[in-house]
Amino acid sequence: MKTAAIFALVLAMTAIAGPRFGGRIGHTSTEDPFTGLKADGAIYGGQVSFPLLPLLNLELSSTYNSSQSDISMENYLVNYIEEEYGINYENDIDGLMDYLENEWGWNDPTAEQMLENYTATYHDLGMAGILRADIPLGVTPFSPYLGGGAGVHFIVSDADVMLAAIEQQTTGQTTIDPYDHVFPSVEGVFGMTFKPMLAPVSVFGEVRLSKPFGEEAGNSIVTYYGGVNLGF
Repeated sequence: MKTAAIFALVLAMTAIAGPRFGGRIGHTSTEDPFTGLKADGAIYGGQVSFPLLPLLNLELSSTYNSSQSDISMENYLVNYIEEEYGINYENDIDGLMDYLENEWGWNDPTAEQMLENYTATYHDLGMAGILRADIPLGVTPFSPYLGGGAGVHFIVSDADVMLAAIEQQTTGQTTIDPYDHVFPSVEGVFGMTFKPMLAPVSVFGEVRLSKPFGEEAGNSIVTYYGGVNLGF
């Protein structure tokens, strides 16, 4: 009977509190896994948080960031061949062109083609589910929290368009899809919430570490957020 009463009380408190909705903006430190170039920049997103227990919340969030980098065909291919085949042609354009001709069947690549500049655009749409535990500090509007969960990154890099162009040049067909990169991830967060008493609004600052998995997934992504939530 006592257990049932406690459970009913928790459900009542959850119903009163209800979900919280909000947005976030921050800065992410990452790299385009297809070019090896930095893709740091602004990141935007939103979240909805569902209270499960007085100090436990389930947060669902979605974020997006994009960046552009200039890269030559030579630098891109040097990075790609080293990543895929373990052969380093850095500062060896003649060796790179011989490799492309003999191994890839590229008919007489030229130095001008290798040094031509492209703009590689990187996009990352991230989605995550985080189980967050608040750390009580007594009668204070500040509440630190820790959390962890899982997510997924939908990554697009226009640098793959260069590979598609090479494939067309060497084989006469194109099989590369530059828009087909989906990487599951694990997520960890640490942050601080400020919520004035009886106010239906709270602000937070957060550090999130995301580790994507899979071939060509790249390194861990570190992001610093500030945001606002509406709701009790």
